[in-house]
Amino acid sequence: KELSMLVILPKDDDLTAVEQSLDPGTLAELQQNLSARRVMVYFPKFTLETKYFLPDTLSAMGMPTAFSSAADFSGMDGTRNLFIDDVIHQAFVEVNEEGTEAAAATAGVVSLCSGTMPGFIPVFQADHPFIFLIQDNETGNILFMGRVMNPGGG
Repeated sequence: KELSMLVILPKDDDLTAVEQSLDPGTLAELQQNLSARRVMVYFPKFTLETKYFLPDTLSAMGMPTAFSSAADFSGMDGTRNLFIDDVIHQAFVEVNEEGTEAAAATAGVVSLCSGTMPGFIPVFQADHPFIFLIQDNETGNILFMGRVMNPGGG
């Protein structure tokens, strides 16, 4: 398995506290507390698509010259006539039966409980707002992160 999906489902509809507490240390702690066990999962199908135009962001990060006629990309074509006109980042995430089926063998649930009855199968039902992360298992890098505010779609 090269990638995994972590779903953070708060007890109520308010994601604000969860989002404010998310940092690399918190995520690492959550993942250390995960255990593989049989779980009944009810998860909505969803598709997310975003597009970001990045020239202003990249200029603010220290690359303003690259977007002007003062840019020097002569290493690419031997002249100084090139500059970057636009940078677009587009992401697409789709979760459906096929995608969930492949990941359904292992489900992670973090919870506090006093104990469980033998034979009891916990239920994970993403029926209110949640956060998801898609992560590279080898590097730990987060490739996609998003939130689903209306999993019922209505």
